[in-house]
Amino acid sequence: MRWVILVALLAGATDAAEPSALTPASSRTVVSLPEALALEADGNDVGALAALEALVRAQPAWELPRLEMARLLLKTGGALEQAESHLNAALQQAPNNPRAWYLRGLLWEERDDRRQAVQAYEQAVQLRASYEEARFRLGTLWLDMGDLLKSELHLRYLARLKPEWVQVRLQLAEVLEKQERLLDAEKELLAARGFQPASPLVLRRLADFYTRTGRPQLAERVRAALEAPPKRRMRDLKPSRR
Repeated sequence: MRWVILVALLAGATDAAEPSALTPASSRTVVSLPEALALEADGNDVGALAALEALVRAQPAWELPRLEMARLLLKTGGALEQAESHLNAALQQAPNNPRAWYLRGLLWEERDDRRQAVQAYEQAVQLRASYEEARFRLGTLWLDMGDLLKSELHLRYLARLKPEWVQVRLQLAEVLEKQERLLDAEKELLAARGFQPASPLVLRRLADFYTRTGRPQLAERVRAALEAPPKRRMRDLKPSRR
């Protein structure tokens, strides 16, 4: 009889120690990384931060929860010192992780330190040449800092990698115009219009470019397309059965 009671008690203790499959992920002490990110996707940033913090405490040597924690803190305007602490720990575990360096670049931009941000982004693209977000930030920052050749280098790479990325072409056109390479700048603007012919942003940039370069008639033509009402698409009619 005692043996039966002991077995029942041990079984009850085991059931209490393991979370039920019906228990919501947000109420457990530690959830998986996909569950934590799912909380963010559902709009629950506070719950996601709490879940990620629990993951970091449970597995402090795992860099991925720390990277997500730092990213989410930057996204929500959280404590930069805390984000930096997680990034430092992640880089100790995975110094060749390009995403860690990209997030460090974002951190330095939040602190308005463009030099440090550029160094971090450059490290990210050295580790992953096709890191699009890091290259775009580099193109933007080098333009802001007045180094047009370095800005062009990164934007050219992106324009070849993703020719349909219109924002890259607009940025590249600005860089080329500042270098007084007007034909090349116009080529990028026309390519951008080719991908997005009805984009107000693209059309305004092109019209302004024609104005600055002394071609008011072309500028007016582009502005006319910008101001024209969108064409109504006629409903397809089925063939008559008569």
